[in-house]
Amino acid sequence: MKKLTGAVVFCLWCMLLMTEISLAAVPEDFSFKGLRLGDSVEQMVERLGEPDFDTEMYLRGVPVIRYTYSADQRVYVSAADKRVVEIFCKSKQYVGPHGVCYGATRAGLTRAFGQSEHKRLAGNIYYMYYNPANGQEKMLLEMEPEKYYLLSWTYTSLNVDGEDAIIVTTNPENSEGSKGKRFNYGGIPTE
Repeated sequence: MKKLTGAVVFCLWCMLLMTEISLAAVPEDFSFKGLRLGDSVEQMVERLGEPDFDTEMYLRGVPVIRYTYSADQRVYVSAADKRVVEIFCKSKQYVGPHGVCYGATRAGLTRAFGQSEHKRLAGNIYYMYYNPANGQEKMLLEMEPEKYYLLSWTYTSLNVDGEDAIIVTTNPENSEGSKGKRFNYGGIPTE
């Protein structure tokens, strides 16, 4: 009887440990409403519908077309090959992988996606996860700086380090010689 009780206690202890083990981000986590980085404009429209409007701009030094679906949902497509290079969402209604949504805590993100790399971009705090199937693809989760809860999602295949982490809406080397308007990573004007 003692052996049976010991085995049951051991099994319960193992199950408790397994529930505490955090998951790691998986390739399926790197999509937004079925849209994935690298998808075409046609696939974007098929999954998300027609955008409200589009704007040609530079995103981290790359010429892109920004398709705006609402004030809080934008898709960036490479101007060269018309493939999705970044997806941004700040919607309070969006529910992402593992049920994670606006307001999720650090603990909730760790349970859903595992440990993350923490990064400060243009003054904002991000938890960054890499797609295990494609190391160029990143999921950046912007955190509220004081209470550390989820504010926005960004899926990107672009460089997020250095000066290229700034959005430039016009070519800074245009013929008039004027600087383009600069925005920080979250879309807030810095000038």
